[in-house]
Amino acid sequence: MVFINNKYTRIYYSIIDNAISRSSLRGYTELHHIIPKSLGGSNDSSNLVRLTPREHFICHWLLVKMTRG
Repeated sequence: MVFINNKYTRIYYSIIDNAISRSSLRGYTELHHIIPKSLGGSNDSSNLVRLTPREHFICHWLLVKMTRG
């Protein structure tokens, strides 16, 4: 995998874990690929999570910081 083990990766997975474990989310949400399709991720439900728009933006910013190439 091209993920780097750094603080950005830990923050990313913290956001993902919190999103997976929450019971419900009100208002507008966005569907996010945990492992991006461009990095080999799939459309399986196990690779998708609902995020708030802010979380989604932050996750994509973190993906730039936690990957190589």
